[in-house]
Amino acid sequence: MASTWIWRGSYDRLESVAHSPNDPDIAGERSGKPLRSQPWTEVAAGDAVIAWSDARTIDCSRFPGVWVLNASGHIAAKQSDAEKLHIWRRAGLCGGPPIESERLLRVGIVHLEPVEMQRIDAMGKIMPSKPLLAGDTGGWPEDPALRRVVRTAISALYTLGLDIGEAEVALGGDGRTAVRAAWPKLRDTRLEAASLRRFAAWHAAAGAGAADRELLIGADPEFVLVTPAGKVAAASRFFGAGVGGAAGADAVLVGRRLLYPVAELRPEPADSPAALAANVRRLLQRAADRISEPALRWAAGAMPVPGLALGGHIHLSGAPLTSRLLRLLDSYAAFPLALVEDPAGRARRPRYGTLGDFRQQPHGGFEYRTLPSWLVSPAAAKASFALALLCAREALKLSYIPALEERYVEAYYAGDRSELAGCLDGLAASISATSSYRELAPYIEPLLEAARRGTTWDESSDIRVKWRLPL
Repeated sequence: MASTWIWRGSYDRLESVAHSPNDPDIAGERSGKPLRSQPWTEVAAGDAVIAWSDARTIDCSRFPGVWVLNASGHIAAKQSDAEKLHIWRRAGLCGGPPIESERLLRVGIVHLEPVEMQRIDAMGKIMPSKPLLAGDTGGWPEDPALRRVVRTAISALYTLGLDIGEAEVALGGDGRTAVRAAWPKLRDTRLEAASLRRFAAWHAAAGAGAADRELLIGADPEFVLVTPAGKVAAASRFFGAGVGGAAGADAVLVGRRLLYPVAELRPEPADSPAALAANVRRLLQRAADRISEPALRWAAGAMPVPGLALGGHIHLSGAPLTSRLLRLLDSYAAFPLALVEDPAGRARRPRYGTLGDFRQQPHGGFEYRTLPSWLVSPAAAKASFALALLCAREALKLSYIPALEERYVEAYYAGDRSELAGCLDGLAASISATSSYRELAPYIEPLLEAARRGTTWDESSDIRVKWRLPL
């Protein structure tokens, strides 16, 4: 069974985090004191280690096959306010006009989940009010505005390379949010101990059931219909409520008007890139039966029409949602696709295409929302599916994570291809060493080769050509 440990800066000892109510370490939670100490050699593949040091870097190579949380905690602890502000602005977390009538909230996060939310004043002092989270064990709030606050807090920590910590978020009267500050720990030691214990229980359960889960991949890619004059033809004219629920028009808020210009496919999930691509093609064929104007161009990519960003969301079920998996998807899927996307796609970020963008799904899986619309070609689609599958299957085998390196993240948001391409050799070496690569290599290698050559897809072309659909 997977265990969870805390590392506080010494390679001689680690503190275990118990996940059973009968474990004698339960006293550690009640007192807020450190838990039982163990030699670091007790850590095994599949375990999680929480790096809890402000002064030292954890050498992740000492823990092969281990998920390390807050590995960048020592960096975040030393960053200036200006450095953090640059990182948050780059990810779109505090840009735009000033927020009017703002409220300040402090949110505690433990691995993509809120554990505490408190109203604070301008001086950072806690204001007396009823709890803003449901129940004694945290949980997402019911209020949509507060849920946006939680998502902003999670993103604020994620962009700093953190998995656990606190963030101060401003909530405006218009519902907009902006991060103001963040720290790589929880201030309340009792809450910290209780929250880490809940995380340890979840981690143990996720590891115990891994062998019995079927890993499936799904998607909801977007495309747009363009007239010969270069105008967008509303997809709602042809799809309405959708083709049997498998295709439809996606909503976009323009000012105060809700428009439906974008077409979205919702293929059945599959267990292989080829099978999912076949499901996508079937829906494109069905969509062609509904679109009665042959002069319209079907366009996909990142931003085939100026100002209209498209997404190629990937759905994964059977794989636990972890911050490590999100950073692998950023590294192995988002970075290579950024190297081959049309140069105009840079304008999609940061409003869309933010690294680590996810949404949990009712079916128990999650949606990775960072990628542009890979519908530009079957090859791009299959490569995206294969890379996502490989990341999910080999989440603890892939040790190289360039999404944790500032230079590559900066290059991704800036559209600096020459700098971002510096991670390609490391990515290729890492995935080629996994047991899944032989099966998935035929889908992945063409994309990596195109990225090395500097080849980019053409968003002005009609996607029906490469999907072999009649024009």
